Amino acid sequence: MGAVIVIDLRRLSQAPMEVEGEIASDDSLWSEAGVELIEPLAVEAIAEGSPTRGVWVRGSMSGHVRTSCRRCLQPLELPITEDFELLFDPKTSEGEGDLTLYGFDPKAEELDLRAPLSERFLLVVPGFSVCREDCPGLCGHCGASLSQGGCGCGAPEPDPRWGPLQALKRET
Repeated sequence: MGAVIVIDLRRLSQAPMEVEGEIASDDSLWSEAGVELIEPLAVEAIAEGSPTRGVWVRGSMSGHVRTSCRRCLQPLELPITEDFELLFDPKTSEGEGDLTLYGFDPKAEELDLRAPLSERFLLVVPGFSVCREDCPGLCGHCGASLSQGGCGCGAPEPDPRWGPLQALKRET
């Protein structure tokens, strides 16, 4: 796989083009993303079109991210695979597009896919991951991991502000 994902627009005008490459895990695109990529993001796609009519790119991307469980804070490695479709329109300005429509200069000779693909990848990375669905998390009192056998602090004292409601519950 190549290290850069670029479409040669001169070649694309003649025939559809296979695009295969990767975005390095240490690429500057990931620096402020809040996601740690474990390995390069692998991309396979087909590009069709021309610089004057527009370019349509469809394919798939896959990678692994490192995160932590939102309940017990244990480290996790998640595989992420996503199919995508991108449309590059020469009549659309850079900031005018949406999640699938991007602008580009019709006089350009190359189209760099790194930024749109990293944007799409970040949208599918779960914001809150759990190590397992029944993860009990951490003790709210002492912070011990309840998935590793619990804690020794016992049940916390109830908040005295709930006293009147507990009295109502006992009456019913």
